[in-house]
Amino acid sequence: MSTFPTPNVGVSLIRIHTVISRGLSISIEHSQGAGPAPAQQDGFQRYERALVSTLAAHHDGEEQIAFPFLETKLPDGPFDVLIQQHQQITSILERIKAWLEKGEDAWQPDSLASLHAALVELDTLWHVHIPIEERLFGPQAAAALLTPEENGRLDGQLAGHSAQHAQPSELVLPFVLYNLAGEDRSAMAQTLPPMVTQQLIPSWKPAWAPMQPFLLD
Repeated sequence: MSTFPTPNVGVSLIRIHTVISRGLSISIEHSQGAGPAPAQQDGFQRYERALVSTLAAHHDGEEQIAFPFLETKLPDGPFDVLIQQHQQITSILERIKAWLEKGEDAWQPDSLASLHAALVELDTLWHVHIPIEERLFGPQAAAALLTPEENGRLDGQLAGHSAQHAQPSELVLPFVLYNLAGEDRSAMAQTLPPMVTQQLIPSWKPAWAPMQPFLLD
């Protein structure tokens, strides 16, 4: 990704897709069978809340900000298909949110099996969906289609939307950062105000520490 000029909205797109893809993979893995150990159940539910919020805010930002702008550049782009897929994804997210509201019953075998089925269905649709988006405004397309100023403006608008709508921040921001590794995590951290990375995320540790078994070191 470093070969692309900064800012490049497509690079940011790939990073958030990486976060969500890993989140889905980890969620599927740990919702199989009996699910997480009892000591990790609270952390897993926090992880699921962060996944749902991150994905919902990402798609809302695309529909409210990215797609209307990109449509002026690509009037024949597959925006109707992408929005239809978003609607299907939203329906599955509602099933995951319903699972989160079940309290202790969430861990009953039938409830956990329903969660696992929803996650598998979501993952299948997700991996049909993201190649379309990445062809439309991935790094190469964004560099070719948008000026540096347009890349910067769109990237900033999407980041601001996510900051406002992906809540609670004390779960979502650690979820995003620690589902990335290496250079991608460092680059994502650099997009955040120093107060967030140096003060707020450490101070939020009691809220997000239960998710650590499911996050990268």
